[in-house]
Amino acid sequence: MPINRERLILRGLLRISIYLLLGYLLYLKINQKQKNQESEEVENVISYGDEFSVNTSGCQIHSMKPFVDSAISFMVPFGPFFCPELQLMRAETIEGRNYMVRSLSDSGYFRTLLLKGRHLFCMYREFIRDDDFCNTYISLKFLRLKNDFKRVEVGSGEQNIRIWCWVDFGRLIFHDVLFFVPPPKPESESPPVHSKLSVMIMGVDSISHMHYLRYLHQVADFIERLPHTEFWGYNRVGHNTYPNLVPLLSGNTSDDLEDKCYRYYTNYDHCHFLWDDFKAAGYETVFAEDTDMYALFVYLKGGFKKQPTDYYFRSLLREAEVNSLYRTELDFRCTGGRLYEQQYYEFIYKLLPHMRQRPFFSFLWKMQGIHDHFNFARLVDSDFLNMFRKIQEQGIMDHTLILFMSDHGIRFEGFAKTYLGQREMSQPLLIAIYPEWMVERYPLAMKNLQNNARSLITTFDLHETLKDILHLDLITDENIKNRTQHLPETQKGISLFLPIPDLRNCNIAGIPRHYCLCEELTSIPIEKMSVQLAARFAVAKINELIQPYPQCKQLRLKDVTDAYGVTKDDILQILVRFRTKPGDGCFDATILEKNLKLSGGRNLTLGGPVTRTDRYDHQSFCVKNFQIEMYCYCL
Repeated sequence: MPINRERLILRGLLRISIYLLLGYLLYLKINQKQKNQESEEVENVISYGDEFSVNTSGCQIHSMKPFVDSAISFMVPFGPFFCPELQLMRAETIEGRNYMVRSLSDSGYFRTLLLKGRHLFCMYREFIRDDDFCNTYISLKFLRLKNDFKRVEVGSGEQNIRIWCWVDFGRLIFHDVLFFVPPPKPESESPPVHSKLSVMIMGVDSISHMHYLRYLHQVADFIERLPHTEFWGYNRVGHNTYPNLVPLLSGNTSDDLEDKCYRYYTNYDHCHFLWDDFKAAGYETVFAEDTDMYALFVYLKGGFKKQPTDYYFRSLLREAEVNSLYRTELDFRCTGGRLYEQQYYEFIYKLLPHMRQRPFFSFLWKMQGIHDHFNFARLVDSDFLNMFRKIQEQGIMDHTLILFMSDHGIRFEGFAKTYLGQREMSQPLLIAIYPEWMVERYPLAMKNLQNNARSLITTFDLHETLKDILHLDLITDENIKNRTQHLPETQKGISLFLPIPDLRNCNIAGIPRHYCLCEELTSIPIEKMSVQLAARFAVAKINELIQPYPQCKQLRLKDVTDAYGVTKDDILQILVRFRTKPGDGCFDATILEKNLKLSGGRNLTLGGPVTRTDRYDHQSFCVKNFQIEMYCYCL
């Protein structure tokens, strides 16, 4: 027995020794593998193949694929959504007179009123715009309507009306904002519509190029039959809508614009925008968004005191937001029996006949629903198809350059937290649709525009392109040749009618490294020291930003969820995705690490702003600063 016991002990010790040896060998293998990964070159987390969206000496962007597993898993049934209240009336202009026209048929609800002998009473108030935040009522009228009424005349010209209707002055059955859009005032100095090229910026918020291919199939098929150019190297320059669209409309970064004309004023009235140039050239101008709270120059901003364009949708939506708004599922906003977006579409449809008479510059931006929900894009496909069809039917495409575009991809929640989602954020949709005669009349300029489909471009370039539309003589072959000879290769904003230099990179184009897609990143183990240091550095930078705001709690690193990187020119670029506490905020940051060979230390810098990928909702209720709110967890 003692001998057997000793043998068992020896066997046990031998097994333990073998396990320890194997464990040590495994440790050495892992450690050696991590050492070999100092250049951060590991297998790509997404297989792109050999195709490139951009392949120039200054930038190479691999082509992405819309239907990969990480995207398909988020594609689920969604909607449609409706507003449950009655749409009792609509606004129509007939032979120059304005009418409130009954929308419901004689059957159903109105037949019930008639059989019960009930009476319909309405009150409406006409209002005018004061500024971007207030309207003023200028009249009040009461109506007693017969149950078989068809329409009621209310006046002529531009009218904005808030209306209430009751049954027997008891139950409120209708509350809405109606509007009439008159034609432009006749002006002898206005140029004929066909003597100039009109501009229509048709914007859809939060649509990446890949998301367009996933969901807007009908629109894509329709556009394929039109003269157009689809841009695959269009890159965002900022985090959200504001810093991406300000360069388009002003030619400045958002910070530069505010330094020039906003920071020391209470509104944007002192700022100069593209529509001002087009207005001076005899164009009618339009500005419309389908959101009130998150409007481009209003969200945590001062808006405009003076109406910025000839046709301006904001005062109508503001009236609905303040008075007739109610919410349906998923917080969609309704007025009367329709969603805000349907009121927005109505405004555009009422404008289209006027666009045949005079040259127009129109900035139209759709945001509701699509900004917040991955699958909402499927619901706007038919809406935009119908709009494009109407634009074509009315002959507007014959004299209009249309930029069908977005500002960035989906920025929040599930898909945004995938690697593909993070990359798609920086590659929004951009398609230029133009009349066929432009290709015939300006062959060299249009050839350049088409060749630039595979160049790295931004909204700075779009601004310069639209400035050329004001002076079409600048894009004749002779002038294009002359301008090309004198074109600086490092210019940030270049008209797309000129060739974008082959050496252009993100730095030249004004794209922060955090949004740049020219460097292909590879996955890095989150346990690596460089990753952990990068995350802590990013949190420290956030805390520096919120330091002047004592109502915001200083943040701490909770954990790192993902990391990707690349080394170029002795600089390690790390994209680190991490969470903070309190609040479980989800952030992305690009950190540039330069090894200090003599001292052996690390020099860390931010490659752009730290961005957030989850909704912070009311966590930041205590601050009203546009640049701080995403970082602030209120005490």
